[in-house]
Amino acid sequence: MIGLLPTEHWDYKTSDIIRAVTSLLRPREQSKTLDIAGIGSCITTRSGRTAIVAAIRALELPPGARIGVPLYSCPVVFKAIEAADCKACFIDIEPDTFCMSATDLFSKRDQYDAVIAIHMFGNLCDMKSLEEAANGKPIIEDCAQSLGSRFNGQMAGSFGTIAVFSFRSGKYLSVGEGGALFSRYADIRFRIIELVAATPSPGPAEELIHVAKTYIRSSLRSKPLYGLIGYSLWNNYNKKVDHTAKTPIVFGQIYRPDFAITRHRLVSINSAIERQRAHADYYSRNLNLNSDMLCFEKTGTFYNRYLYPITFPSSKLRDLIADYLHDQKIGTIKPYNDIAEIAATHHGYSSGDCPVTENVSKRLLAIPNNYSLKQKVVERIGRLLNRGWAEISSR
Repeated sequence: MIGLLPTEHWDYKTSDIIRAVTSLLRPREQSKTLDIAGIGSCITTRSGRTAIVAAIRALELPPGARIGVPLYSCPVVFKAIEAADCKACFIDIEPDTFCMSATDLFSKRDQYDAVIAIHMFGNLCDMKSLEEAANGKPIIEDCAQSLGSRFNGQMAGSFGTIAVFSFRSGKYLSVGEGGALFSRYADIRFRIIELVAATPSPGPAEELIHVAKTYIRSSLRSKPLYGLIGYSLWNNYNKKVDHTAKTPIVFGQIYRPDFAITRHRLVSINSAIERQRAHADYYSRNLNLNSDMLCFEKTGTFYNRYLYPITFPSSKLRDLIADYLHDQKIGTIKPYNDIAEIAATHHGYSSGDCPVTENVSKRLLAIPNNYSLKQKVVERIGRLLNRGWAEISSR
């Protein structure tokens, strides 16, 4: 379908290729750190998923330790827990933020040894309540979607024992791969540095191949190629490739091109977030949907609005709206729609243990909201969604 608008923004231009190749002409540093405003000096690694593994290992938990993690999550987090020789203990979410429920965390307090709290869609976990529920057990903040979000001025990533960040394409920086870790505790930080330093460095040929793959993938996930071929390729990949074969966890140092582009993009992150927040505010004011279908900021919070999620009354209505928007050349995503089934099949989840997640995941739809969108495109999305909802809900 020519002109299909992707939901996510995969940003990798010719200028990024030039910056990437230029970075390969510089000597490789043994340890690369990245300064994130409001956080501090972060230790970089190959990807966000390897950062999670390093974070768990830095806690020095015994083999087989149990990690409390929200069921509503990217399933790669469960793979990372297992790669760290630990087991997942699944926690339910709050339906208004899609983040971990402190109530459920407290009720399962005897079932885990540490916690991974995921700030979903740029929304924020109630970290104070989670800390109280965890009762002194270490908390890893997963900020893969929440760079720049804050509570009462304090940045996401500065609350927990360790914070992990991801710069994978399609996220807020979209650099290809790359991850980072932060801890304010000197002993844990030292262990993280040692763990990352022990991983291999990619060679120049591997890095050049990574740049080429990143550019190709980004082109296929962007207009015009997304509608012509990328959408079909992505759908077929998801249907044919098993969960266990997706997003492998490869340990190593951050690619130099990813590091260079991350540093470059961080300079403009605040303006990108402001544009996303403006888009989200427009949707919240102008979508003719029940208020309980929308996701609003809570008092004292500042969301980066990485995605704009809408919770429909049923999966059938959600799917009808998604099809309607697709016909209008507007892409949408159903985030983690099959997460309960994936977790049950591959990671030991018991059906019914997280009822809110099982219910919400089947009704959630995210519409385009990224910083690259022009205002007239946002207005068109809102107008067409309202029209489609009026037609479908009146049937």
